[in-house]
Amino acid sequence: MPKKPTPRPEDEESHLKKLREELDMSQEDLARELGVSSQTVSRWELGKNVPTFTVKQMKALERLLKSIGKSISDLPDHL
Repeated sequence: MPKKPTPRPEDEESHLKKLREELDMSQEDLARELGVSSQTVSRWELGKNVPTFTVKQMKALERLLKSIGKSISDLPDHL
């Protein structure tokens, strides 16, 4: 059974949130692009759930990253 993530301290902003803000997207916008709910994006950003992506979602994320001159390899190991 997978371990539940440790919630992030309130003063530590998630890498995913920073990325989303760099993309100038709302949680709803990012959720739509990745095919998940905005609640899912919120839980990822709060550290309540660990993001796991399908191949389709990884391709969508790669397209978004390319729009700001980044790639998947630029991301930290833990969002």
